[in-house]
Amino acid sequence: MDADVLARLTALEQSNRRWRIAALAGAAVILPIVLLAFRFQAAAPAAFQIADSIRVRQVIVVDSAGTVRARLGSHLPDAVIDGRRMYRGEEIAGLLIYDDGGAERGGYVTFAPSRNVALTLDTRHRQAALFVADPEDGVAARVWGGNNWAEFRANAQAAHLNIGEAGALVIQQPPFSETETAQFCADFKAEVAQRTPPSPPERQLASCKQRMPDGTCRKCLGLP
Repeated sequence: MDADVLARLTALEQSNRRWRIAALAGAAVILPIVLLAFRFQAAAPAAFQIADSIRVRQVIVVDSAGTVRARLGSHLPDAVIDGRRMYRGEEIAGLLIYDDGGAERGGYVTFAPSRNVALTLDTRHRQAALFVADPEDGVAARVWGGNNWAEFRANAQAAHLNIGEAGALVIQQPPFSETETAQFCADFKAEVAQRTPPSPPERQLASCKQRMPDGTCRKCLGLP
């Protein structure tokens, strides 16, 4: 064999031997690191990282079927009852809960701009219970069964128990004072004036009679 060829083969064998030694040394260093990484990944699902706080606009909770069961947020959507979207009248923030069919069944929310806070319970077709506090000192609790209801209202000046049947107030104890009646009438007419388009007089009367006797409402609205 040519001496030059023999020299080159010898040099190549020595180079390969050095690469094998380097590869074995590298494997000895890398293998423990890889095994440690696999061990960490295997243990990760059982570990929980606890954050001190999170900052979001909304959290949506869904069940295994993908149905929304709860919403916690600062700009919550309007209610949907029997497939119809119902405007709440104000922006709400807080917690809404839903049943397994996706129907809204209640919530604990604050309103803007009134700053009222309310806890509600709903059937699949309508609101059934309401507990509300205004930003000052007024509170109320009301439960419905069809067109019948019972409610309790109180503030720093007075407290009243109201019972309604067939869509109209039938009992108010104690009755409103003249000052309370005048204040209610002023507030009610201001609320009616904000509605667009204006509701017809018979609907205004029906709405008023949920809070006051028929004669008082007719006098307030200027109806015969």
